[in-house]
Amino acid sequence: MTRYIVFGLSVALILAFWRLDHISTSLDASSQRVRDLESQAEAHQQAITVRDSIDSQFQEEIRNAEDSKPQLVADLNSGARVVYVRAACMPTNPNPTGSTDAAAPQLAADARQDYADLVAANRKVTAQVAGLQQFILSACVRAASK
Repeated sequence: MTRYIVFGLSVALILAFWRLDHISTSLDASSQRVRDLESQAEAHQQAITVRDSIDSQFQEEIRNAEDSKPQLVADLNSGARVVYVRAACMPTNPNPTGSTDAAAPQLAADARQDYADLVAANRKVTAQVAGLQQFILSACVRAASK
């Protein structure tokens, strides 16, 4: 009878060690998976930080483009800035007396605002494209190379 008890305890001990080994292997695999996920999370956090810094830099450039528009319109209205356009000046008098009677070509008042809108939009789009290019170079290309 003692032999059966010893044999039973031996089998139980072997099964316990086998189960412990199985649990230990599973724990090691799970620990490795956690380390991998933490590493990926850290890489994603760094990519988000890079993206946010690029975004804030170029958002500021976009705001500056919008903020500079009223000053550009004021400079155009005051004559501090001029826009050269290809234009022809039609004389006001169909029978000229020999002297020039046409005024210098200028942008119309509504065209000045349109020009300022176009300049601001151009600066805004340029800043957006530059920001996207920087994001692609710093975040997307680096992520693809991993």
